[in-house]
Amino acid sequence: MTPNPFSGGVVAGDVRSTPLPAGIGPGALVRTFHGERVIETLAPGDRILTADGTRARLGSVSCHVVPAHGLCRISPKALAEGRTGKCAAPIVVSDQQHIVVKGWLAQAMFGRDRALVPVSAIIDQELVRRININAELPLFQLHFDEPKLLRVGGLDLLATPIRQPALEPAKRPAF
Repeated sequence: MTPNPFSGGVVAGDVRSTPLPAGIGPGALVRTFHGERVIETLAPGDRILTADGTRARLGSVSCHVVPAHGLCRISPKALAEGRTGKCAAPIVVSDQQHIVVKGWLAQAMFGRDRALVPVSAIIDQELVRRININAELPLFQLHFDEPKLLRVGGLDLLATPIRQPALEPAKRPAF
C-alpha cells in the first residue's frame, strides 16, 4: 500500500458526502391563508401564514431528491409544549432544518426561553430521530423574499430566503 502523497488529502474510504440542504419532507402540513395544505401542493404565489400570524407570498418552491439517512422524523409528541395546530402525524425534515424550540427544553439545552436551532441539535433517537433506511425522498424548500418562520405540522420552522440573482457587471458608458 502506498502512502497518501497529498498532505491532508482525502483517501479512498474516507470520502464524505456533502451535507443535505435544509428542507421539509413530503406530507408536511403548512399553514396557508386558506387552511393547512400538504407541502407538495404549494406553488409560487400562494399566501402562507407565518408563525406570528402575518401573511407572506411564497416566492418559489424547490424540491431535491435526497438520501433518507440525512433526514429526521419528529414525533407528534416531540416539542409538545410549543406545538400548535394539527400535529397527529410525524413530520420529516432535514437534520439541517432550523426549528424553534420553546419552554423547558430550550431552557435546559440552550439556556433560553426560545431557541432557533438545527434539528441535528435536538436528536434524541426517540422523539426526534434519524431515518435509517436505504431510500431517497423528496425534500422541499419554501423560498420567500426574506427569512420567515412558518408553522409546519404544528412546529415553527425557518423558511429559506430566495437566492438573489448575480449582479450584472456595470456597463461602461461609450465615449
